Amino acid sequence: MIVEQLSAEGYDVIATDIEGAPRYLDVTDAQACRALALEVQPDVWINNAGILGQGNSADASDDLVARIVSVNLLGVMNGTRAAVAVMREREGGRGKGHVVNIGSLASWVPVPGEAIYAATKAGVLSFTLGLDGDLRDAGVTGIRFSVVCPDGMLTPMITDVIDDPAVALTFTGLRLVEPTEVAEVVSGVLRRHRRVVSVPHWRGAQVRAFGSIPDVVLRAAPLFRRLGRAQQDRVRRVR
Repeated sequence: MIVEQLSAEGYDVIATDIEGAPRYLDVTDAQACRALALEVQPDVWINNAGILGQGNSADASDDLVARIVSVNLLGVMNGTRAAVAVMREREGGRGKGHVVNIGSLASWVPVPGEAIYAATKAGVLSFTLGLDGDLRDAGVTGIRFSVVCPDGMLTPMITDVIDDPAVALTFTGLRLVEPTEVAEVVSGVLRRHRRVVSVPHWRGAQVRAFGSIPDVVLRAAPLFRRLGRAQQDRVRRVR
């Protein structure tokens, strides 16, 4: 939906993926990201690739852990650094451009059942803000960075595993976020820069508050999981 939203607003969008997109790009390939950035000279670069890998993180295979980290975190680093290498040369070295990274509300709070995914999203948030500081220290002040952090979203990443109790905590909000909402927020931060935006806003404030009391959250996880399972059942019936 981000592609459709920005295309409708007049952006010249180049959509990439490893399948089903006009342009092939494996975000885990740093050189491929650099080559694409050099070719298209982007004014905006959006890192949106992600995989879930739900389940008990202690039992996950090494290959699965490596894949989640490679796509969700290294992929964002590769894309961001590729875009920055192009953008920082503009305006006499002050830089110009905007990088938007899709994080998650899982960046802020323990999420049993999605611990590896949540760890990568926490890394996305930390990396993005830290890189912004690095560049500013180097005098590159014209590149803007935003992290958009949605709640559980109604995409195949979630709906394909909707019966899996491991993802119950994704369903503890009042509802799943629609992809159109995230696309509208991305469009909004391109018009009016904000570094970190939660979708929905109220849920972000709630989750960040929970993140400040992790002991309480972990003790209450069974209760949250029951609430999430009830919401999973409701969503499944509606679908």
